[in-house]
Amino acid sequence: MRTITRNMRTLAIACTLVIAGAARTACAADATALTIYPSRASGLFAPGDFATQSGYALVHQQRSFALSAGTQTLTLQGLAERIDPSALLLHFPSASGVRFAGLSVLPPVRGVAAVLQQAVGGKVTVTDAQGKTTARGILRALDGNRLLVEDSSGALHLVSGDVTLPAHLKLGPPGQQARISVYAPRAGTYRAELVYPTAGIGWRANYDLLLRTGDACRGTLRARATLANHSGTRFEDARVTLLAGAVQAPNSMAAMTGPRMPMAAAFAAPPAPAQSGLADYRSYRLPAPISLVEGAVAQVPLYAPQTIECTRNYVSGDAAPPGWSPQQPDFNPDSRQDGAGNPRIEIAFEAPENLPSGEARLYLPDADGRLQFIGANGIEDTRAGDRVVLVPGAAYDLKVTRSRTRWKLTGKVLTEGLRYTLSNTGHSARTITVYAHPRRWRNWELLHSAPQPAEHGIDTLMWRVRVPANGSASIDYTLRYDANSAVATR
Repeated sequence: MRTITRNMRTLAIACTLVIAGAARTACAADATALTIYPSRASGLFAPGDFATQSGYALVHQQRSFALSAGTQTLTLQGLAERIDPSALLLHFPSASGVRFAGLSVLPPVRGVAAVLQQAVGGKVTVTDAQGKTTARGILRALDGNRLLVEDSSGALHLVSGDVTLPAHLKLGPPGQQARISVYAPRAGTYRAELVYPTAGIGWRANYDLLLRTGDACRGTLRARATLANHSGTRFEDARVTLLAGAVQAPNSMAAMTGPRMPMAAAFAAPPAPAQSGLADYRSYRLPAPISLVEGAVAQVPLYAPQTIECTRNYVSGDAAPPGWSPQQPDFNPDSRQDGAGNPRIEIAFEAPENLPSGEARLYLPDADGRLQFIGANGIEDTRAGDRVVLVPGAAYDLKVTRSRTRWKLTGKVLTEGLRYTLSNTGHSARTITVYAHPRRWRNWELLHSAPQPAEHGIDTLMWRVRVPANGSASIDYTLRYDANSAVATR
């Protein structure tokens, strides 16, 4: 055996150049469709090459096989590395008579060695630095940066150097490999559908709400679908369907709850995906095939931009009661102390379309007309026509301070006076909504309130108070708790 020392970098360049055309030919022969499920794992949507078990997708590929009669083993290349082997299915039409006989999933293939591994059994030519042929024949095995080549006489040569592969050699994309044994009743070419689930692929909806300046709340809502592929392989010209809704993933996969060039559909004015129902979910079929590069993050339009009318509110406290009440009266004067805080901003509007769960970012033009980011908030799955409430942040110029004005405990009857002081250092008047929940004992009554509450329920009081620019306002109210009917603790 003759050995010629060459570095792996030269070998890598030679392989990459020769394989590029063949790889495209091999990929074009397979028709791929992807059903991608929603994911809330934020790390999935970072570009780059890293392992992740987040995300869930179903891969459908049409493949052709030239089978001989009897039992044989097929090698499937370019599968996703995060594949669920237990759910891999190679389905031949029942009329073909082809039957499944066994399956094994091999380690993923990567890098130059992985490419050469796919060429084992094919004819190669190895040359030295001067371009002289050192070996020509069938590639039998790899050993680091050395190749074991069998010549026409049957002699084996362990060599290193620049390797050239035949242009017609079909090489699959990087990724997982699987070997499937099948029985064919007769020789011939058979079509089959390969179906398998994989982690590492997911999508989420992203919304941009571009608000307009002025007192009126109005803006443009833009909806996009963000797709990420960290499956360990690429998908060329795939037909993509996005599924929206809370879908339960199988236990074998993750829960669905150096940047590479991002892929994108090349449209001048991209149409929106076709929306339809699928079982009890919503599906979005992308209008044209796209290519998903491994490690890439991409965006496609989900809807055309729409103008919406909205309301802007400033809210202190929660509309819903906290869901807790003491088993015994809480008449401790040190509990529920005074407090202060900035009311939250609520931007509310009616959903113009079905809105899959995702994240909304809000923007507003500044004095120079540049869009400035003013906050973000999540959106749950929302039907068309339902109310959407976004909370981008807290109002800097507004403040709500709570203090006690009265405390009188007589036996099991407590009278407590409270005051909310609302201040506004801004240049325009604002209306603040304040929620309060009497929680010292379930038997209570409102003795006095100035102003009167806009809502008065069994566990909630709510006021809407107009606060002048560079001014303040207040809410004064008195509660009486009667615990004479409370059962003593044993």
